[in-house]
Amino acid sequence: MPNRVFAIVLLFLLALGVSPAAAQGRAETTLAEGWRFHLGEVRGDATAAGFDDAAWQRVAVPHTWNKVGNYAVTRRPDANTTRGVGWYRLRFTLPANAAGKRVYLQFDAASIVADVWVNGRKLGRHEGAFSRFRVDATDAVRPGENIVAVKVDNSKPDPGSPTEFVVPISGDFFMYGGLYRPVSLIVTGQAHIDLLDHGGPGIYGRITTLNDAAATVAVLTRLRNSGRVSAVTLRTRIADGDGRQVAQAEQRFSLAAGTATARETALTIARPRRWNGLDDPYLYRMTVELLGRGGAVLDRVEQPLGLRTVAVDADKGFLLNGRPMRLNGVNRHQDRQEKGWALTQADHEQDMALIEELGANSIRLAHYNHATPFFDLADRNGMVLWAELGLVNLASIPGKADTPPAMKANAEAQMVELIRQNYNHPSVGVWSIGNEITNWASKGLTPSNARPLMNALNAVAKREDPTRPTTIAACCEVLPGEKDDGRDRTAGTADTVAYNLYYGWYTSGRVADAARLGAVMQGYHRENPTLPVGVGEYGAGGAISQHTDNVHGGKIESIYRPQAEEIQAVVHELSWRELKPLDFLWGTWVWQMFDATSDLREEGDSSDINTKGLVTFDRSVKKDAYWFYKAAWSKAPVLHLTGRRYVDRAYPVIEVRAYSNAPEAQLSVNGRALGTAACADFVCVWPGVRLVPGENALVATAAGQTDRMTLRYTGPERAIHVRTGTLEGVTLAGGTRYGSDDFFDGGLGFTLNPYQRELYAAGQQRKAARVVAGAREPRLYASWRTGKAFRYALPLPDGQYRVTLHLFDPAETAPGKRVFTVTASGGAPVRIDPVAKAGAGMTATTVELPATVRGGTLTLDFAGVVGEALVSAIDVVAR
Repeated sequence: MPNRVFAIVLLFLLALGVSPAAAQGRAETTLAEGWRFHLGEVRGDATAAGFDDAAWQRVAVPHTWNKVGNYAVTRRPDANTTRGVGWYRLRFTLPANAAGKRVYLQFDAASIVADVWVNGRKLGRHEGAFSRFRVDATDAVRPGENIVAVKVDNSKPDPGSPTEFVVPISGDFFMYGGLYRPVSLIVTGQAHIDLLDHGGPGIYGRITTLNDAAATVAVLTRLRNSGRVSAVTLRTRIADGDGRQVAQAEQRFSLAAGTATARETALTIARPRRWNGLDDPYLYRMTVELLGRGGAVLDRVEQPLGLRTVAVDADKGFLLNGRPMRLNGVNRHQDRQEKGWALTQADHEQDMALIEELGANSIRLAHYNHATPFFDLADRNGMVLWAELGLVNLASIPGKADTPPAMKANAEAQMVELIRQNYNHPSVGVWSIGNEITNWASKGLTPSNARPLMNALNAVAKREDPTRPTTIAACCEVLPGEKDDGRDRTAGTADTVAYNLYYGWYTSGRVADAARLGAVMQGYHRENPTLPVGVGEYGAGGAISQHTDNVHGGKIESIYRPQAEEIQAVVHELSWRELKPLDFLWGTWVWQMFDATSDLREEGDSSDINTKGLVTFDRSVKKDAYWFYKAAWSKAPVLHLTGRRYVDRAYPVIEVRAYSNAPEAQLSVNGRALGTAACADFVCVWPGVRLVPGENALVATAAGQTDRMTLRYTGPERAIHVRTGTLEGVTLAGGTRYGSDDFFDGGLGFTLNPYQRELYAAGQQRKAARVVAGAREPRLYASWRTGKAFRYALPLPDGQYRVTLHLFDPAETAPGKRVFTVTASGGAPVRIDPVAKAGAGMTATTVELPATVRGGTLTLDFAGVVGEALVSAIDVVAR
């Protein structure tokens, strides 16, 4: 009969959302359903118990009112980017067993500032969008029905705003508003494990010794007694992965009334099993119980415990349990399409599964404190985490070099919350004190004196947790070998540094520039030999509906359009080739695992989305770059043909690429074998693959793996049209299709009107667009290829052709300032002066040449006589 009664009680508690473990001394009830919500300020006193909220929207928590980000070149019509006040109200019934106990409300996060009332009584305010906080509701609640009212405010941090000094006050991500993580009601004893410990669990396990024979763990428990003087017993236990107890200790003492105190207990575990990342993420559990008279459980808290050591060495990199472990990681933002920040457990699990499949062993939690369920998944799955404070771009308010005291206090408070709330997760390898703190200053947008704040935050982190290294992500500091220009710098304020470097993307805007990354990191290591260095971010944008024929054809529009999927893939190929052999790096993190919200951006094929994810915002499409890293990092056999979403090809001859961790792969087109390609650095390439008119079936095989894709070519057989100097093809009104720049050797591509924008500089003046006079089709004069000497080798059937070169001079205005020759398929050189031919600079003209093709290739050789040669488009049609 007792077992039956226990089962009935257990079912009742589960129905209330109370965990079975919590039934002993602490009861936690999730408050998810029944909330009322109103966006904006309200008339009357919304905190009063009698306030009429019947007209408010019914919502469930987690909840956000914002909806941002879509795959279209215009913002979605149902977008909600409102930054301001939102009100929540909930009627809840106090549990019957709450009499004589303490009652707390727990908010896992509320963005950005939250004020809480119960039954009209103000309980407190929390400032910070990403951390858990609790308020003591004991003196405000009453038997029966109660009303909780919460005012949240995600206003922009303008002068005078409630968020003015709440970090982050800048960031390349949208600050969603709302109660976007769970809310719960906690009932516990008057004497209890401290629930006001900065949102932390109140118990903290620190490994003091660890070897094969034994591990010693010091468990610090913070206690609070809100009642009378009480004689208590503190029981601390550790259980192994199977639930068997492996260590226990008890302390008996008196808790003074109205005080908070802390006690530390040392426990020894014989023959410990280490938490060893992906290889063996073994977890113990530590449980602390506070017992009263007769052994009654007053409170009980359970936390994960992983036995491991972490360190970072300037030459050996990251050390897990004393052994070098190269951290191959990705950055993760916490949002997803249609949900914003209001994620479910299933969302967290899907994210972790995709990252595991990729083969990563580390995740940087950008750029703030993420939800506890994701830390739990990292513990269980063996992922090493970079946990980061939400301090981004600025160490002060815009226009001020020195950090205001209120901003410093808020940053320090959030640093404490980050560490206390996640201290017990063995997956956390490093604490980060901020990201790109000198970003604005490096662009000349504001003065900066960041080091005092960063030194203070590092001191907080080391005080809270001396067992873990600290780091900082730096973006904009003096490059190796460059003269110090007095720019503010943050490297050296933490134990380690990781540089955010986007070679091949933001720097020169040319994909080939990614090959500089290795040399730059070697330079940082050489100039700072005692400072461990890594790469916190690198990558490129990738739009799955935008494509290019040759990633080297022109300059990238890194914060606009287009952003071809192929460019992203090749930037990662080149970047990883540079980073892989550098053993001194303590870690590298791809930016980023998933497309994420940024209302600063209108780029690629999206609005309000940063397109650098390896996976789309809704997690439905793994981009080509995802498969590159799966081939490079995972142990599973991989074969993936790239470019499968570029189905309708502009040219009949293409380069086919695949990613594989096999040594070689074979390719066939329409059943015809094209031979074997070596898969060097996980990339297999078949150049010069000819497509037949209509659909073409491509099949690749490697080491027992097979992949297929279908491509189409519907263009002319005896003509070719090239839009030079650009990564973007175009189809004219008459139906003529120009591919993006391809088949060239040498020269560089330029854009007539590159996108003019700085992400963080509002109201900047833009130059007037340049217009090429006399251009009947301006898109053929929107870019050009130039160089002292360059060549085109165009694949065409043998025969007679007419070549039309579209020309204009973007710089010179007088004849004789630019003169070059063009030689078609070994014929006589033709001398061209574009200004003389057009009659003026910035004026369209054309030159026609005859050509004879033999051997399947038409060549065009450009050579500068005075200055550089150039061409803006090429038409070749049969005569």
